[in-house]
This record gives sequence, structure tokens and C-alpha cells, in this order.
Amino acid sequence: MGKQRKTWTSELKEEIVLAALSGEKSIAELAHQHGVAESLIHNWRTQFLEAGRARLAGNKQNDGFKALEKENERLKSLLGEKELALYIAKKIRGP
Repeated sequence: MGKQRKTWTSELKEEIVLAALSGEKSIAELAHQHGVAESLIHNWRTQFLEAGRARLAGNKQNDGFKALEKENERLKSLLGEKELALYIAKKIRGP
């Protein structure tokens, strides 16, 4: 069996990232303390800062969700049109 990946709660990630950003402890110390790879903490810190930067720039998380909903509706409509065209083509061809 393969090795199961460890998952981290968002609360723990936030706690670790905030401790790293505050200089409370070094990333190496935090990694050792929590059993996390240093590179993972660096990734979390980058994601945390990028999300904050995007929010300050006015990007809301729901904007992405709304765009996905709109694209989903467009694709459903397109699929319906294609299914109708296929149905008509089969009727024209006959059995």
C-alpha cells in the first residue's frame, strides 16, 4: 500500500504561517516543531500573502465562483444544443 499523505487543518496552517511572519520562530523551528517540511511552510506563506494581496486589490473569492457558474451554464446550454443536433441527425438518417 502507498504512503498516506498527511493533511493539515487550515487553522494549523494559519497558526504556523502567522508565527513565521511574526518572526516568533524561524521556519526551520516551526517545521521541526510541527513535523512539516520547510518548503511546505514557504508555500503556505506564499499562498497566504497572495490571497491577501488579491483581496486588497479588490478580488473577491466569489468572483471566481461566479465565473465558474457562468461557464457551467454556458457549457450546459452548448451540450443541450449538441444533443438536439445529434437527435435530429439520427431522425433524418432513419433506422
